[in-house]
Amino acid sequence: MTIPRHIALIPDGNRRWAKKQGLNPWDGHKAGIDRFKEFLDWCYDAGVEEVTAYSLSKENLAKRNRAEMDALFKLYEGGFRELLSSPAVKKRQLRVSFVGDLSHFPPGLKNLIREVESNTKEYTKCKLTLCINYSGREEILEAAEKLAKSGKAFTEANFERFLQIRSQPDLLIRTAEKRISNFMLWQSAYSEVFFSAKMFPDFSKKDFDDAIEQYQNTKRKYGK
Repeated sequence: MTIPRHIALIPDGNRRWAKKQGLNPWDGHKAGIDRFKEFLDWCYDAGVEEVTAYSLSKENLAKRNRAEMDALFKLYEGGFRELLSSPAVKKRQLRVSFVGDLSHFPPGLKNLIREVESNTKEYTKCKLTLCINYSGREEILEAAEKLAKSGKAFTEANFERFLQIRSQPDLLIRTAEKRISNFMLWQSAYSEVFFSAKMFPDFSKKDFDDAIEQYQNTKRKYGK
C-alpha cells in the first residue's frame, strides 16, 4: 500500500487538553511533546521519509503570556537536547531543520537549534522540519520579495526556490480543529487532509493508521 512520503502535522489542542485535566497549560504542551515523539516513530516506522510539524505559530507566540512561553521554551530546550543525544536520530539518519522567526527566542535556545541542525545536516534518510514562530502568509510574502529582488521570472519553480519549506506534503494531519491555520499555505495546495476531533495528546496510533488508510483510499487528482 502507498505510504505518504511527506506528512505535515498541526498538533492542536494541548492547552485545551490541560484545562480539561485541571492542569497548567505547559503540562498540556509537555503531553503534546511526548505524543509527538510517538508520532514520529509511527511515521518513520511506516516508511514516511519526511515530517513537518507546526510547533508554534506567530499568532500563538503573540497571545501566550510570559510564564507559559518561559515554560514552553524550557520544554523546547529539553526536547532539542534530546535530539542531540538520541540514538534514534543517528539510527534513522534523521536530518532536523527549523523554520520561522527565531528572533524572539532566548540566545541559548537559538544556539541549541543551530547545534541540532549542524549535527544532523549530513543525514539524508529521513527529515524533520519544526516550524516555530512560523506564518505561512509571511513565508509567501518573503519569498515573493526575494524573487522580485533576484530579477528572475515569476514562475512557480522560481518562486518555490525562495520558500522556507520546499517540499510539498502528501498528507496533512490536523487535530482538534478543521482548518489549516496559516500553515504551509503554498505547499499544501494539493495535500490530502485528515482532520481528527481529538486533542493532540489523545491522538492515538489507531488515529494515525486511520489517516494513512484515508490517504491510501483516496485518488489524488491534483486539481484535474
